[in-house]
Amino acid sequence: MTMDPPQLWELTRQAWSAIIAVYDPIFDRYVERNWLEPWSLGLLLAALSFEPDAISAARLAMRGPYTADDVYRSRLADLAGRGYLAEAEPGAYRLSQHGRLEVEMVMRDGYQAMTEADPLGPRDAQRLVDLLLRLVRACLDSPPPPDTWSISLSYKLMPAVKLRLPTIEQAITCLSSYRDDAHLAAWRPSGLSPTALECLTLLWREQAASLGQLFERLANRGRPLADYARSIEELRQRGYLSGLEDALLLTAAGKAFREQVEQDTDHLFYAPWGCLEESERSQMAVLLGRLQAGLVGRAS
Repeated sequence: MTMDPPQLWELTRQAWSAIIAVYDPIFDRYVERNWLEPWSLGLLLAALSFEPDAISAARLAMRGPYTADDVYRSRLADLAGRGYLAEAEPGAYRLSQHGRLEVEMVMRDGYQAMTEADPLGPRDAQRLVDLLLRLVRACLDSPPPPDTWSISLSYKLMPAVKLRLPTIEQAITCLSSYRDDAHLAAWRPSGLSPTALECLTLLWREQAASLGQLFERLANRGRPLADYARSIEELRQRGYLSGLEDALLLTAAGKAFREQVEQDTDHLFYAPWGCLEESERSQMAVLLGRLQAGLVGRAS
């Protein structure tokens, strides 16, 4: 079976979704039981990955520049107020003793659920671990671009003990993080603002067609309407956008730019995948397919 990197990444993402479905209920129950917001655990895990550095709005914005800094600041302060974080310096936080114990407990519960659900035998699971980790290390060792900031943080959360399915899950998380690194490297040299790029992406995907729709779709970013109005003007000045605010139209130049960003992202992301021979990619595809089918069959 011939398996090129994009096909293999799609299979990997499908298997990842099946793994997430195993531990997501545990995370959801924890959040609900402790009256937390859905984003809370993600930020606590991010705080763990930043160690020994503190977590701050500025550091979070390096990977997620689309969300307003005020949203990050508010969420971090909220978790500090609940005792999960302790302020290391103004605006920067580390896990408190309570926060660390809680995060480690939730992670252990997630690891246990994944280990119990693993449909692969030890030998096959270890083979998939080995292939994924080789790919992750190839990404980490690749010279820039992209910078390996996001994947390096994700790699710090790799299970310390030999837990096969949790290691598979974290390795896939690392690959997804490397794709984030590749995407940032693909568009940032253009000088386009993050908000304008996100507006352009929604228009390109035909998920919005007006200023109002953009603002509605991106409400979770915590930015005012004026920010998106400025982004539209930024795109107009570059010749990427035409039409009125209630009927925005992507120009040929805008479409070409966004498509080039996608192509550059793919080029950077898939470059390290040459570390796997064709036979190894085929074997990995078979193992991923069996993993997904086994997890889905167990859940049904």
